[in-house]
Amino acid sequence: MQTPGGWFVRMEHRAGARARLYAFPHAGAGPAALGALAAALPDEIELWALNLPGRQARLDQPPRTDLEPLIAEIAGDLATTPGYHALFGYCGGALLAYLAARHSASRQNPPGRLFVGSFEAPDLALVPRRLHTLPDEAFWEVVLAQGGVPPELAARDDLRPVFESALRADFALYAGYRHRREEPLEVPICVLYGRDDPELSKGALLGWRRQSTVRPQLCELPGGHWLVEEDPGAVAACLAEHILADLPVAARMAGA
Repeated sequence: MQTPGGWFVRMEHRAGARARLYAFPHAGAGPAALGALAAALPDEIELWALNLPGRQARLDQPPRTDLEPLIAEIAGDLATTPGYHALFGYCGGALLAYLAARHSASRQNPPGRLFVGSFEAPDLALVPRRLHTLPDEAFWEVVLAQGGVPPELAARDDLRPVFESALRADFALYAGYRHRREEPLEVPICVLYGRDDPELSKGALLGWRRQSTVRPQLCELPGGHWLVEEDPGAVAACLAEHILADLPVAARMAGA
């Protein structure tokens, strides 16, 4: 099942779900990358994964590389959500989730919370501007050095062309981002990070406080940069703790 606009697919049907979590995976990844996370969430939370073209079930469709029109379409799709929902952006997907939350903030049903994982504040983010333009050998050298690539892909050169267009497209999306100072969101932000992540400083994480009227919460997890792959259960526990705490407040506001 997918959302009306087709931008998100439901990972697991949860008949008793009281909240939707819309998740944005890391660069080049599709919904399957979030399967373990979906399974680790409690039954009250149903995970829907961003389903960008150029990968997995949409492999035959050209990938998107223009950031602003894409965000507008994603935010429009999110607006159809019944009831409480939250967003979770992981690594590069955190930038897309943040922009979707900002685009949705003025709509009738904005997200109840924004989670960002393994990504610095958007005004400090070192966005790769030229990575998507590099020749093949140099491109893959950088991508493999960053990690997050499945071992079977890292070991097989012949599989890389299947994934390369989606990776390049996502890095092109990120390269199109130019931070603009705007009013802080009235959406709570929770920042997930690995205590052993060499790529993130505490200051870059705390910078998210400039993006919300509610002081962001930090959720430190064991491991490094690739939280979802290393310990999906720990990530799910952090997400669930905050979402389930939000639900009684959301219910009271809906009944007011």
